[in-house]
Amino acid sequence: MARNFYSQGIMDNSSYSGEYTVSDCFKKTIVLVKFRADTIKSNYVLKGEKIWSTINLENKQNQQSFNTGAKCSEVGLFEVMKYGLFAKHLNAFSSDDFNDVKQHRLSNEQILKSISVHDTSVVDVFDANGDKTTETLIDNRVLYGSDVKSFLLKEDWLINSYSGKIEKRIIGIAPVVYDAKQQKTMPLFWLYYAEWKQLFSAFDVNSSYADMPVSFNEVLLNHYFISVISKESNIFDRSLKSVNHGKDFHSEGKSINEKLNTDREDLFPK
Repeated sequence: MARNFYSQGIMDNSSYSGEYTVSDCFKKTIVLVKFRADTIKSNYVLKGEKIWSTINLENKQNQQSFNTGAKCSEVGLFEVMKYGLFAKHLNAFSSDDFNDVKQHRLSNEQILKSISVHDTSVVDVFDANGDKTTETLIDNRVLYGSDVKSFLLKEDWLINSYSGKIEKRIIGIAPVVYDAKQQKTMPLFWLYYAEWKQLFSAFDVNSSYADMPVSFNEVLLNHYFISVISKESNIFDRSLKSVNHGKDFHSEGKSINEKLNTDREDLFPK
């Protein structure tokens, strides 16, 4: 089943079209398949924080950039991820802690299990005598782009010690889906961005933030999306939602951004 994800055509949220395949839309660029750490020299960073942000796909602008249509310029990010996992054999991890890759690296079997779902539905059927009964249908399938509720980004937000500018460096990205057993949204797996950015550069997407098609890598690096800060690094490893609710949650996310700007102004006064 895994071998066919990228050869069945573009997924348009409900079915695969046969006009294009993800492979057809892949620009033939070199893609690294080895895990390589993206390190930052200590003298480059004056101050920084680790920030987790949620890109909600209920937002229409985010849908345009990340969900799937029927053209090569509309290949969804989740389809590209499946292509990278099963065609290019890139890595996925069970945690966003990339310091111990051996412990958290997922096998192909684990990845396949994580994206496989078993949908059941009850339908009315009629026998030869016209009597109505019910029948349970079981649909074994893989997750579609429409199943992904959001993407979760883990970033380093740092103040460059040379330029004094705030820089945002992506560490990892995760597709988030609703887990029926846990009855909450959960990350499917984590991708180490330094390993995946070349593949993300090989697919173009139409974005409302740009006049011409840009790659997924450009969309993510330039923050061509609407997101909400959901967590900052803290000793208790708690998300903002666990300690804030409603408007407080959103205002706290904004205050983190303002705090880093204030630190920059204090360190580099005009």
